[in-house]
Amino acid sequence: MGNLDEKLALLPDKPGSYQMRDKDGNIIYVGKAKNLKNRVRSYFHGAHNAKTTRLVQDIADFTYVITESELEAFVLEINLIKEYDPKYNISLTDDKTYPYIALTNETHPRLIVTRDQKKKGFARYFGPYPNVRDARQTVDLLNRIFPLRKCYRIPEKECLYYHMHQCLGPCINNAYFDYSEYKNSITKFLNGDVDEVVGKLSKDMEKASEDLDFERAIDLRDTINAINNTVKKQKITINDLTARDYIGVYENDGDVSINIIITRLGSIVQNHQTIINGFDTENDVLAYIVQFYQNNTKPKEVCAVGFDTNLLSEALDIPLIDVKLGKKKELLDMALYNAKFNLENKRNIYKNTVLKKKETIEELGELLGINAPRRIEAFDNSNLFGEYPVSAMVCYINGKAAPKEFRKYHIKTVVGANDYASMKEVIYRRYFRLMMEDSQMPDLIVMDGGEIQVHAAEDVISSLNLDIPIMGIQKDDHHKATILFFREQFIKIDKNSAVFLLLADISQRVHDFAISFFRSTKAKGFFSSYLDEIEGLGPKRKEALIAHFTTIDNLRAASKEEIMEAGIPEPVAKSIVEFFENLGKKDGE
Repeated sequence: MGNLDEKLALLPDKPGSYQMRDKDGNIIYVGKAKNLKNRVRSYFHGAHNAKTTRLVQDIADFTYVITESELEAFVLEINLIKEYDPKYNISLTDDKTYPYIALTNETHPRLIVTRDQKKKGFARYFGPYPNVRDARQTVDLLNRIFPLRKCYRIPEKECLYYHMHQCLGPCINNAYFDYSEYKNSITKFLNGDVDEVVGKLSKDMEKASEDLDFERAIDLRDTINAINNTVKKQKITINDLTARDYIGVYENDGDVSINIIITRLGSIVQNHQTIINGFDTENDVLAYIVQFYQNNTKPKEVCAVGFDTNLLSEALDIPLIDVKLGKKKELLDMALYNAKFNLENKRNIYKNTVLKKKETIEELGELLGINAPRRIEAFDNSNLFGEYPVSAMVCYINGKAAPKEFRKYHIKTVVGANDYASMKEVIYRRYFRLMMEDSQMPDLIVMDGGEIQVHAAEDVISSLNLDIPIMGIQKDDHHKATILFFREQFIKIDKNSAVFLLLADISQRVHDFAISFFRSTKAKGFFSSYLDEIEGLGPKRKEALIAHFTTIDNLRAASKEEIMEAGIPEPVAKSIVEFFENLGKKDGE
């Protein structure tokens, strides 16, 4: 499967819609997932029915759009199926498949659930709704709140809804009714803005309680709960018909990712992604987008972020819409998020491919003038102004990280922030022990730093009569690991090379490993010293509290019963609660 394996390994644990493509890039299947990683990977593992087996045989690639919820993924799936009509999606291609809520434009408007959007001018449509029951519950809810007409044909006499104050009674009242306020409120509600309705109901509930009309107050409370439970925002569909595109641009370290979400008739119909390598100026972005619209229909409006959008508006002669709130802003954020994720994902795929190649460590060996370093051990230190000093070591075997070989070190002999002395201690402890155990030595030692760290390691290795080459990774002005210090020489490496990717991965991993160890050490030390004043807390009980609550703030907010759940006796738990209560009083003085 080649490149597919790399893409599958880096799928996100997020909801979204995925598109399976054939060798020509055509979309042959559209699906949705609560978890993209689990769902997409399932196609390539295990047994399937005949249809899915045929689908998998035709898959040459896949793409996906990350959403914030499964509901958004569901609606996006519907829109994309209708747009592309993929050969393996045999359902959902009919406009009548999923229901909409319609607010009719009749003299006396109604709220209805319909699967037919073809009556132009008949109504304003909201949806689609993946679940018809949800759509009907929403209509029932709004019909209880707003006095719209409920009947299909106006009868000759009033019905129960009129007496329940849920209809204005056009059947017996010939007067003109102004429904505009109700229609505006319903439109806001169905667009996801429920605050106005909930606020009005809350006031009515309070008044009912004051009037001792508890039955009505309970009914209003249940209605508010129903709104909060059944009405969910989703930004995949926007209830206006303007052709509008959302362009997210993300630039990082000389590469730029562009994600264009295309909406027509209020729904997403396409998602276009690309990456420009060797990005120099914003003109590259502008040129690409202009060329894109030379081959695709231009929208009426554009929302864009991540570059000089005014130039784009002039070049395309399209109005640029500045959005700060609402669904348009959420769609623009989604375009930017997908652009960023796509660039990082492509880099990770390339990096993982490079790290699997044995040629990379051979190239590193040639660069340094040594044999290919099959085993590399890298070190980094971390402390806070000399407090809680630690060091960490990561190991790479044949160019790949070997987490089982990673090691952590508490600095024992050095007082204060002395990076040189700390590194000498750790190097000595590591390689003296390997000598005593007659264990395998590394082919290359890497220090996450420059001359100081390398010289510290060289002094120790020489004193142990070992012959191990030692290299330093020094950051440039942009904090990139592009400069090597080896045998008193500085070596510049190309950031697009396989060797750079390997060393950058080593540098980042050892740094993260050291920082993580430092933070846990600091937290334990702070936690432990904080509790020294409490009688009855020995080392074992402190360890139990650290494991259970992790932070002082969590412990401070805990009740006596919650502290006892960590295995602390009741008298001691009570003392802990009282300690923090007294501490709070002192803080307030």
